[in-house]
Amino acid sequence: MLRLGTDIIYIPRIEKVIGQFGDRFLQRVYTPNELLDCRYEQNAPSRNVMNKLAGRWAAKEAVVKALGTGWLGVGYTDVEICRQPSGVPTVQLHARALAMVDSWGQLQWQLSLSHDGDYAIATAILVCS
Repeated sequence: MLRLGTDIIYIPRIEKVIGQFGDRFLQRVYTPNELLDCRYEQNAPSRNVMNKLAGRWAAKEAVVKALGTGWLGVGYTDVEICRQPSGVPTVQLHARALAMVDSWGQLQWQLSLSHDGDYAIATAILVCS
């Protein structure tokens, strides 16, 4: 089985939500590992950090689209976007998302993230045995 998901996000939208809700939003959407990997710091996060956070948002959206669920029954932190030492992005499923795919066999993810100007985009491909 082959599944595909893609998403694009307007980076200033993420900046606005973080400015408005701060840690409440960040802790609801991102895992501690994701925040660490994006090098998020509360005091005036850089444009590069916002680009990374927006890219993670788009990647999470792409993953749940590939799962075929949207966010129905899956929490934001049930989908974690990690990086291999080489920098290649990977998907790590937790809790409800992991339980959902338990019977799908071996999962292989391909994930691509990019940003340019005010937009970040991600595509997720899921191959199941």
